Amino acid sequence: PIQMYAPPKMDGRQSVTALVALVVGTAAHPPSNHGFGSIPATMPGFIQETASRQSYQAAVRTPSLGDLRRMYTDLPVSCEVVVQVAYSSVNPSDRFPTVASSTLPHVLGSDVYGVVVAAEDNCTRLKVGDRVWGDIGANTKTNRAATKTKELGGYGVYAVALETQLGVVPVSMPSGVVAGSLPKVALTSYKALVWYAEAKNNSLWKRSPKVLILGGSGGTGTTGIQLAKAFGAGEVITTTSADNFEYCKGIGADTLIDYKTQNWWDPDVVADNSVDVVYDCVGQDGTGDRAMAKIKPGGFYVTITGQMASHVKPGVKQAEFINSDTNLDNFELLDSLASLATQGYLKMPRTKSYPLKEVAAAFAESATGQVVGKLVIDLGAAPDKTSEK
Repeated sequence: PIQMYAPPKMDGRQSVTALVALVVGTAAHPPSNHGFGSIPATMPGFIQETASRQSYQAAVRTPSLGDLRRMYTDLPVSCEVVVQVAYSSVNPSDRFPTVASSTLPHVLGSDVYGVVVAAEDNCTRLKVGDRVWGDIGANTKTNRAATKTKELGGYGVYAVALETQLGVVPVSMPSGVVAGSLPKVALTSYKALVWYAEAKNNSLWKRSPKVLILGGSGGTGTTGIQLAKAFGAGEVITTTSADNFEYCKGIGADTLIDYKTQNWWDPDVVADNSVDVVYDCVGQDGTGDRAMAKIKPGGFYVTITGQMASHVKPGVKQAEFINSDTNLDNFELLDSLASLATQGYLKMPRTKSYPLKEVAAAFAESATGQVVGKLVIDLGAAPDKTSEK
């Protein structure tokens, strides 16, 4: 049994306007649930077609409730919901995800922001009409052969997700573009700093620690700088290019290092034994060992790139993790992030939008490694060409 939302009949322009008004929070009241209707059998989507081919398709199968339990194993106890997606975004891991051949063709995309249009009756937290956000790019295994694969689905007009993967977006949350850009990178930085650098459970963070964030102008760097400040960092040092100094200052960075002209590991740039936390979002060879020289005893080194130190300094903790390994039950973290965003501690100040048909072009821009902020995929009212926002 399911709840389903059927919008009132409108012409195409009115329908798009109503959807956008709902999902970006400008509608005075969300649509009522007076009607029941069916979700289209097909939808536009950007898919992994074969192991080596990705493409936009105007008509791919629309996901349905129960799909996740049919396809994957080792899921948490949770109902499923269908989300009409307004915005997604591009993360480096979205470009070449691990997708089991048995699941092909498969809609790609991790981040989702939109409105719940169908929900199983045993859902207790989400209901039809709720505005939600989340990262559905979880690593999981197929039911058939327990083959490692990724869930995904954010680059489709509709996506199915576990209730436990989605947070409710409060009315005071910033725009849908921002909400669609944040989930994966905000969850990654939150876990890096809270789970592995003990931002909420260590006396170090009560003493205004000095934090070095490598790669401050990308998605995880953007969220990392802001969250480090929100958690009590006294000084945030970050690496970026000189062109992006003002951007990083605007989100809370105190000391900027131009990686094109300076090496952060040189003692005259960052003194040895001078920082408390190093958060690596870049992944240069040798980063772990170089970081150890900078970190004081009692500090932390966290990498999301796998660049671990071969020799760990006594008194320093190091960790690496993959956010997608822990993305099946994130709603409490999303609620914490939503609270930070509504209080002004978390934002995505620079985005560039692409329509769904141009995901491949967005991937090409992401591959340059020069993206500042995030690239957003607009599924709700996408313009005919890319636009800066």
